[in-house]
Amino acid sequence: MLLTIVSLVRHRRLDEKYACLWLAAGVVMLLAPLATPVIDHLSTTLGFYYPPAFVLLLAFLGLCLINLQYSVVLSRLTKHNTQLAQQLALIDQRLREMERHKS
Repeated sequence: MLLTIVSLVRHRRLDEKYACLWLAAGVVMLLAPLATPVIDHLSTTLGFYYPPAFVLLLAFLGLCLINLQYSVVLSRLTKHNTQLAQQLALIDQRLREMERHKS
């Protein structure tokens, strides 16, 4: 996964600011097997009797946070796109009025 992310950034298919989230997720997946005793202890302490269920819950919550961040970015871009379309319509209207006054 880490190599795929680096490749996407190198080929300019993924911006660096978004790659940081995926790189962090890749590092966590890479290091998670080393933390098995800690995960087992933490999941038992929190009442999970099956530690992989706890890991899946954490992964699901992490993906939800990433999706939330992308939703915020998408909302901002949608608003910006609407503003640009409105500005373009106003400029187009002004140009048409100027052409009518010249004639």
